[in-house]
Amino acid sequence: MKVFLNLRKICLSTLIVLVCSSGYAQYRGDTWKQVQSSGEGTISLAYVETPGFVYKDQSGQLTGICIDIMNDFVEYVNRTKGVSLSTKFVGDGSSFSGMFEKVKASNAGVFGLGNITITDARKKILKFSPPFITNNAILITQPGVSTLNDLSNIESTFAGLTAYAAKGTLNEQRLLDIKKNYFPAMKIAYVSSSREAEEKVLSDPKSFSYLDLAFYLDALAQGKPLKRHPVGDKSSERFGFIMPKNSDWSPLMEEFFAANGGYTNTVSYKKILTKHLGDTGVKLLAAVQ
Repeated sequence: MKVFLNLRKICLSTLIVLVCSSGYAQYRGDTWKQVQSSGEGTISLAYVETPGFVYKDQSGQLTGICIDIMNDFVEYVNRTKGVSLSTKFVGDGSSFSGMFEKVKASNAGVFGLGNITITDARKKILKFSPPFITNNAILITQPGVSTLNDLSNIESTFAGLTAYAAKGTLNEQRLLDIKKNYFPAMKIAYVSSSREAEEKVLSDPKSFSYLDLAFYLDALAQGKPLKRHPVGDKSSERFGFIMPKNSDWSPLMEEFFAANGGYTNTVSYKKILTKHLGDTGVKLLAAVQ
């Protein structure tokens, strides 16, 4: 009887572990092999809402740079491979970490869209598309802060200001580098997201932060009182789409981005950038790179 009870405990524990460990495995899509075989199929698009990249238009429909590029990808696959591929959106777009973890735990034809930085560490657990844009990080304060003319002067120019950072982001690392190299006494306060960092700067006159280009342009479009300090602009990381490690769609993505002299050199791609970032955003993107 004791052995039977212990066995039941072991089985129950195993079931709990399996249920918990599969908590993120919620998204499914067809493999490229399945689409080739049947001539049709569907891929799932997970996303995190990001100004310019994935957002809802006035009618509530998802649009953005990522959406339009994926539409071009699907059109390319259908046209060149003679199949009927379609897409469906999954998730609610509210959480970067939620989207990231669910894509990582998913299978087959699942893609993650948003401001997803390509890093060596992430490449070990996910597959990435080729980069589709180079992100620019903008150093911001309220307008009343004196203009920073040289990063080496930040300790005096930003004296008494608190830096806001989202934990685990490259913008946090940028602020930590400033603290290490130029501003040892700098105070860093942590927030949960880039949007919250923006809100903190808007509400606190004695603060500063880094914002990704898309968030900065969105703030400008809404007339929010933020001041850019160009000397602090950083352009280093590149964004890409993510796929589960077992995805067989990666070669198709590589082919798509390489076709016709490179997708990011095409008129279609450049129109997409202008459509979602505006002329100001495209010029700023080119100027900082």
